[in-house]
Amino acid sequence: MAESKMISLRENIKSVVNKLVLILVFSFLPTSVIAQIKIYGNWEIGNLIGLNDVDEYSMVKQKEFSLGNSLTLNLDGTFSSGYSAKCGNDCFQNTSGRFIFIDEVHIRFILEDIHFSGFCGSNLKTESELNRDLGIFYIYKEANSIRLIKSNGILQDDKDKMLYNKMMDSFNWKLYDFVWENTKGKSREEIVKDYFDHSGKVNFSNCKVVISKKETYGQVILVQQKDNFYFVIYDDFKKKVSLAYPRQ
Repeated sequence: MAESKMISLRENIKSVVNKLVLILVFSFLPTSVIAQIKIYGNWEIGNLIGLNDVDEYSMVKQKEFSLGNSLTLNLDGTFSSGYSAKCGNDCFQNTSGRFIFIDEVHIRFILEDIHFSGFCGSNLKTESELNRDLGIFYIYKEANSIRLIKSNGILQDDKDKMLYNKMMDSFNWKLYDFVWENTKGKSREEIVKDYFDHSGKVNFSNCKVVISKKETYGQVILVQQKDNFYFVIYDDFKKKVSLAYPRQ
């Protein structure tokens, strides 16, 4: 009886000590490591990691019984992503590999395997031992989701890219007037230079095109001149271009 109580006491002490060790470990972890830990676990994701050439992945914490595309980031530095559905008459894709934290806001994925099962067609083949470097992604945390955005690993460039994307998302063509000019430009830079040179509004030599986005009404091009930004709209069908003039 005494021996049984002693074993029980030892187990309780061991449990308390283990909890204390965990508390101390997490107390002294740098904030960057704590931030990384929050990305581990199960996620719902728009695209499977490495299945296609994708510049951005968007993910939210996985619900208990969610279907569709999912991603698991394990503590041992491995990942797996896959597609699930209620119906078995479907093509089920799975990818797996390794990931490495470059720093607190950058992650690199290494794709090792792609697996297909079900009704996928003969052109989709399982591949293994790929060891394919998918590159570095910027970890951008929003209120209820995380975006993994292709990156060159330079934080300031990532912050600039997020600023440009937010500016593009906020653009509403209905709030602007346009003065259209013909253009023979092929690239974004040639198109913008055509307009600026003809209108004389802006000196293009001091500008750079930072981002563009295709919309139903045309291509929106964001141009930066030091601390100033301009929206330029290009109509690919009519081969016309205009600066977006804010309505007074």
